[in-house]
Amino acid sequence: MMGRRLAEQGADVERIISSPAARATATAEALAEELDYPWDEIVIEERLYEADAEEILTVVEEQDDWVDHVMLVGHNPGLTRAANLLSRSMMEDVPTCGVVELRYEVDGWAEIAGVKPVQVLFDYPKKRRR
Repeated sequence: MMGRRLAEQGADVERIISSPAARATATAEALAEELDYPWDEIVIEERLYEADAEEILTVVEEQDDWVDHVMLVGHNPGLTRAANLLSRSMMEDVPTCGVVELRYEVDGWAEIAGVKPVQVLFDYPKKRRR
């Protein structure tokens, strides 16, 4: 369902990075299917398994600057804490299959921790569509 919502909204994902955990990779594959993203290009990142916010930020900051749109699939509480750190907001919890989209006006991934995003979108399966 969340993959379909993203596809309907025109999500443009250039790289999907997933924790190696079975549920995370299954979620990444389901999202990839809906977004017409090749399964064999999903990057499995060992550091995302039980990562804290700082480790997640490190993974993001290491991305190639020619890649504009990255999707991370991982675990709580690290993802919620990373979303709060990067968005400068206080989401109580990013639920299972919740999506936090952050948009920045920066030249490279290494810059995102130092600036506020220009847009923050938060969607999750039980959110009522308007």
